[in-house]
Amino acid sequence: MLLGQEEKRARATRYLAQNEQLRSILAIPCNAPVELQFLGNGEHNENFYFVHPDTGKKYVLRINVQSQPFHKDQVSYEYAALKALEPSLCTPKALYCDNSKQLIDQGVLLLEFCEGEELNFDRLQPGSLRCAVQMMANIHAVAVPENCGLFRPKDPLQALFDECIERFEVYHASAYEDAALSARVDRFIAYTQKAMQAPVDARDCTHIINTETLPSHFLIPEASAQAAANNMAPTGAFCAAPGTFVDWERPIIGEVAQDLAFFVSPATTFWDSDYLFPKQDVESLLADYWRAVDGRFEAGHFEARFWAYFKVSVLRAVAWCCKALLRYGKNGVGYTTQKTVAKLPVYLSDDFLDYLEQECFLA
Repeated sequence: MLLGQEEKRARATRYLAQNEQLRSILAIPCNAPVELQFLGNGEHNENFYFVHPDTGKKYVLRINVQSQPFHKDQVSYEYAALKALEPSLCTPKALYCDNSKQLIDQGVLLLEFCEGEELNFDRLQPGSLRCAVQMMANIHAVAVPENCGLFRPKDPLQALFDECIERFEVYHASAYEDAALSARVDRFIAYTQKAMQAPVDARDCTHIINTETLPSHFLIPEASAQAAANNMAPTGAFCAAPGTFVDWERPIIGEVAQDLAFFVSPATTFWDSDYLFPKQDVESLLADYWRAVDGRFEAGHFEARFWAYFKVSVLRAVAWCCKALLRYGKNGVGYTTQKTVAKLPVYLSDDFLDYLEQECFLA
């Protein structure tokens, strides 16, 4: 049975009240009541925040409800990624990981609460995109620790493409298949395959990447955006503290081109806004990214692989929408978020698919 928002909050509150180890870590007295507030949820996690009764400091309690496909212990996977990325100073600090499922039947993470405004493409502030690319550059520059347990596909681009094909195959075999949509998807696949000629270079697959660089995952303090906007220096970082890059459900060790291509893809920006990157703005953003990298690693085969990843990012979004029809049905029963209710029909509309074909595959 699906739980409502209040039931989820009550369950998380009980967990916090009963977890003596977690309360000890934060020095919360056993008899001190702590009230959790709903922060947000997706398909894989439910997020709540609470205020320490003595210090007033905020924390996030993150409850996993579904794992990503390439491992079975989601909270331990996220915890390991966040610990590895602490040197970047651009990710939430992970304080506690509970995968025991003793007090609750899901894994739980405790994170420090991160301040800042979500990146919003409909209301872009001067300097905010510079802060976003600075965060990505700082994270990508972190050396991968020895014996890192993150998934490391041999060819991340091919792995992403294969995942798209698997999703489409499920759609093709379903009662929801539409012949016209399938024909269009087949064209998208053919366009993408032509772009995947640039071979993978193992030297480029050496970075921890997020793989889901949605604008809502970038929290940017207003002062940082202003500092980045006012920085007219020709090289180097745009600002010392660009913000926090949150939500590390699906990191892997791969190519930086994947994060950048996903970030600027219209199939990404349109999910959270009505914004679609003009091509000249994409080129400007990439130049800012390499300025922020500031020589900390080589570009390698970035340019050729970037445009292949760009097409695969679009293909991935369409594949997700097709598979979502099987999960939710055409009438939308069971949608997990209001965003899905609003956007899924638009993504599979002829108008939007026409736009993607012309601007992302044929341009």
